[in-house]
Amino acid sequence: MSEPYVHVAFDAQGRKRDWFCEDVLTGKAPIRRVFEDELVLAFHHPRPIAPFHVVIIPKRHVPSLLGSEALDPTLLVAMVHAVQTVAAGLDVSTAGVKLTANAGAPGVTPHMHWHVTSPL
Repeated sequence: MSEPYVHVAFDAQGRKRDWFCEDVLTGKAPIRRVFEDELVLAFHHPRPIAPFHVVIIPKRHVPSLLGSEALDPTLLVAMVHAVQTVAAGLDVSTAGVKLTANAGAPGVTPHMHWHVTSPL
């Protein structure tokens, strides 16, 4: 039997860990995939804040939406395609979905990621 997953938010030096990048992409964190291609991965958030809550991340480390790495047009098209695919699987005709992008705010996982959520 495998060990249960334990989310570790900080590294040994007390810095906030990039657990999306490290644990999700290495397979340590159990996730339910919604979409995946060669550039991005979309999965149900382990602690959702809405009835529907999917996280979309690049498969390579992009520190923040504000960094130069985030301006890669191929990556941005792949991220938007993932949002479209996720939203197309929902009935968005009456309420839509909300897209939130991480811009490197304090206390947020230090990795570019987007959240697609249903209205509360």
